[in-house]
Amino acid sequence: MSIYFEKARELGELILLSDEAKNLAEATDAFIKDEDAKKKFEEYKLYQQDVQKSMSNKQMTKEEFKIASKRLTEMAIELKQIPTIASLNFAENEYNGLIQQVMNILKLTITGANVEENAGCGCCSSRGCSSCGGSCN
Repeated sequence: MSIYFEKARELGELILLSDEAKNLAEATDAFIKDEDAKKKFEEYKLYQQDVQKSMSNKQMTKEEFKIASKRLTEMAIELKQIPTIASLNFAENEYNGLIQQVMNILKLTITGANVEENAGCGCCSSRGCSSCGGSCN
């Protein structure tokens, strides 16, 4: 096996050991065990699919779409208030943030950019830093 693939596998294993990955696994397990949360999430998904299907088949007027969009927004807000779903969303965002930081560092390294100057904590962009307020540079 190529050393590149070995190092990629090692990195993947390290990421799986991260707090972000562990928290995501715990949040996922909690969601899976929460029957009420799963039921409400499934209702949301089915309603969303019905709206999309009606829109693609042009079976929905603008007014009906406005009402359906409002209902979808209300349902999404309700979902976010369920503790297991809120925890899962938070854990997914944290994990995705970690992956994005790693990808940014890889990209900067591959392109020859100075990772310390351009990435700092790995979360900085041209618009500033999302987690450290710009103090990483």
